[in-house]
Amino acid sequence: MSANKKRLLILGPSFRRRQDERLLPALERFDGLFFRIARKYLSNVRDVDVVVMLDDLTLVDSNMLLAYRKPVGSEWGKQRFSREVLERARVVNEGFLEKKLINGQYSEVYLAMGKQYAEALPNLAKFGVKVIFPTSGGPGPKARALKRWILRGENNV
Repeated sequence: MSANKKRLLILGPSFRRRQDERLLPALERFDGLFFRIARKYLSNVRDVDVVVMLDDLTLVDSNMLLAYRKPVGSEWGKQRFSREVLERARVVNEGFLEKKLINGQYSEVYLAMGKQYAEALPNLAKFGVKVIFPTSGGPGPKARALKRWILRGENNV
């Protein structure tokens, strides 16, 4: 990995969220397992930027201020999205990611989300970045993989 290249972490939406009345950055608002791991280990890392997928499957920067919104449904894993919703989000996300990835500042992108959410992302390979997307194993192995990925950067504090 080149010393001047950063890495990009894309966190999928989380059913679990902080209910504070005040606006919170997206990385703080959501409180699922991958968000807690990211918050814990990113403070020691300088080469990772984070974007967050919202409930509507569109991406925002991790520092975007969000109000509390109650999650829809009773279980996140049972969410299903129509082709139209996925396609609309994919178009929006392609524009968002193109601005981030077009200049080549990122060497790789890590997807911390379920497969159904990843369908709302464009083909990231066309941006010339390595994509890491653990899809097997349960939450534990995926959480360990995320921690290892965050901590293996060259620019750790």
